[in-house]
Amino acid sequence: MAATQNGTMIEVSDLWKAFGPLQVLKGISLEVPKGSAVALIGPSGSGKSTLLRCINLLEMPERGRVRVGDQMIDCARGKLPADKELASFRARTGMVFQLFNLFPHMTALQNVSAGPLYVKRMPPGEAKELAMALLAKVDLADKADAYPSHLSGGQRQRVAIARALAMSPEVLLFDEVTSALDPELVGEVLDVIRSL
Repeated sequence: MAATQNGTMIEVSDLWKAFGPLQVLKGISLEVPKGSAVALIGPSGSGKSTLLRCINLLEMPERGRVRVGDQMIDCARGKLPADKELASFRARTGMVFQLFNLFPHMTALQNVSAGPLYVKRMPPGEAKELAMALLAKVDLADKADAYPSHLSGGQRQRVAIARALAMSPEVLLFDEVTSALDPELVGEVLDVIRSL
């Protein structure tokens, strides 16, 4: 995926999103240059998570446009694009959530290799090799066979980061990745994020 000629990787234009009568996003516009790290800061309930979910089309805005790299989605219709276009668009971004969202019945290795194996149709040996390399990158190679219930919150979040990286996204969106962690675990997750 390529940034636009002006170097913009994410562009949001006049984005609107409501939940029933509550208007959460009101004409939001922003541009994020390629290679940037940007933080959305604001009080609880101000729409930060909603904006991230709209950028990845986990929530469909009522109107506006969202562009990641060279692919633009016009939200004027207020409904999701066709499955193939939606999958192509979402594949451009990785998302790491506040509560990890790991599959509890899968080991760390299986959680990280699932996307490449089932979505990208990568050969099993190649998917396992990639997953092991990414677990090593987040300092968890020794936990490859551990289930999420046997990992600390910080370790689970690092597995979630490795899982997002396994799909080779150009953009990573982090939604309050340290807010559910004990204070002593925050540093290890932030260290991994800084290293990306």
